[in-house]
Amino acid sequence: MKFLFSVFTFILTFTSCDSSKKVLENNKQMQETPSGTYYINQIGDNDVSSNKIAIHFDEATNKVTGFSGCNNFFGSYNVENNNISFSNVATTKKMCRKDINAIEKQVLKYLNSINTFSIKNDVISFSNNEKVLITGIPKTIPSEKNKKSNISYQTSVKYKYYSRNSFDYILISKDQVLISKDESLINNETFKIETKDWNAINELVEAVDLETLYKLTPPSTKHQYDGAPHANLSIIVGDQLYMTKTFDHGNPPQAIEDLVNKVLSVKEKLAKQ
Repeated sequence: MKFLFSVFTFILTFTSCDSSKKVLENNKQMQETPSGTYYINQIGDNDVSSNKIAIHFDEATNKVTGFSGCNNFFGSYNVENNNISFSNVATTKKMCRKDINAIEKQVLKYLNSINTFSIKNDVISFSNNEKVLITGIPKTIPSEKNKKSNISYQTSVKYKYYSRNSFDYILISKDQVLISKDESLINNETFKIETKDWNAINELVEAVDLETLYKLTPPSTKHQYDGAPHANLSIIVGDQLYMTKTFDHGNPPQAIEDLVNKVLSVKEKLAKQ
């Protein structure tokens, strides 16, 4: 009798441990959510790797932004377990070639119909009723990024900040500075950047760890209740885009504070011309 009781106890303990392990594994799977930037390589049955389509998830604000092939898009998203939904998705109004516009329309159509996602081996898949519509891979850093002789020619820095009633956009590259208050970016001003300002910006960019840029935690979140304008910093190196989470304009994460301040000082100096 004691033997049977011991066997029963062992089976019960083993089963309990196995169940607990499965629960932990399931919880771990459920906790993996979209984060940072993904480059879209498949839309339906079409390979779109060469179109540089990207989608960025800001977990702090549940905002989604990206590039849909021709225009930038922005909106909101909600995640619950492996379910995901996108809402209020809007785009800028730039016109492109007919074939590119067709791909963009498909991207936006699929975003509005996606209801689940999965992440396996770093590949993210977005589906509708188990039919995969979009797949993407996390952003990667170019293996040649540390070759300073080339990086300055390929680099640009984008900073935008906006509130309910205002929008400011700054794009700085080696050749010029583009400034706009028009959300569609149709109306803008361009200026030539001074060499010393570009060298300073490029030096600050090279001091940033691009791989962890999207992980930087905003020091404050007043923008979530309109206490400060929303702000984002993006760094483009070649064909790679690196973007921060949304933070309060005027209070960037410490790791990019000097770079943000330099970008804004260049804008202020040009505005006085």
